[in-house]
Amino acid sequence: MDSSHLNFTNQNLQNRSFKGLNLNGANFSGADIRGCDFSNAQLKDANFTEAKIGQSPRVFVFVQTIACIVAIITFKAVSEMSFGVLGRTPEESAWSYSVALFVSLGIAGLCASFSGITKQNSIFQRLTTIISGAASGALLGFYYGGSTQGNNPQIAVISAVVASLVMAFVCFKFKTGFITVVVAVAGCIANYGFAFLLSSLAFAFLSIPNILLGSILICLTLIATVLTMLCLLQAVKEITSVGVTSFKGANLSNAKFDGSVCNGYNGCNG
Repeated sequence: MDSSHLNFTNQNLQNRSFKGLNLNGANFSGADIRGCDFSNAQLKDANFTEAKIGQSPRVFVFVQTIACIVAIITFKAVSEMSFGVLGRTPEESAWSYSVALFVSLGIAGLCASFSGITKQNSIFQRLTTIISGAASGALLGFYYGGSTQGNNPQIAVISAVVASLVMAFVCFKFKTGFITVVVAVAGCIANYGFAFLLSSLAFAFLSIPNILLGSILICLTLIATVLTMLCLLQAVKEITSVGVTSFKGANLSNAKFDGSVCNGYNGCNG
């Protein structure tokens, strides 16, 4: 590019891609580069003085909408299934579904929590994200697949398996972006459901009374509640991290960022 094509002063460049381009000496002073992708670009001596960096409002609103939709459909499924298994006993034919729900909620919630506190882009984080996504997919597939077919258990199980495999593949294929928001939000709701079922069991044993087991379950309920809060914080972090200005792998030798404003909802991805 010649120098005349490298002057972006005060321009609105939101969400544009400059990935891998030679932008040495480019002038982005005062420009709005929120959501721009400068991955692997050459930006030696580039000027970003007073540029707006971060996440664009359009992306923020879109991600919030995705998060709200996921939260609503997951909350509805988890709440109705959790209330549906209350009072079930091992003698009932539906007991196996109660156990499956309890295990699925635990896996989805715990793995989402571990994913949020482990090293970014590590193998363990990817693995826990995939497992959490698969478990959440199974829960949603079971509930919505079954409810659309008159609560047919066979259809519900098939839907759970299919949804689980689809979510596992999507989480494996897309390491970052909207999928991490979906997993974090669904994991937060799953932890809520897990804590709710643990508390119900705790009070049931305390009323027998079985003080020891009831007390243990109360402690586990408190742990699950803390993990729910951690997942909520992780979900907020993921929401505000999608589509931020990215300088990953870029050559920023002698680049100027004096007075740059991290406008929007997060900083930049370096």
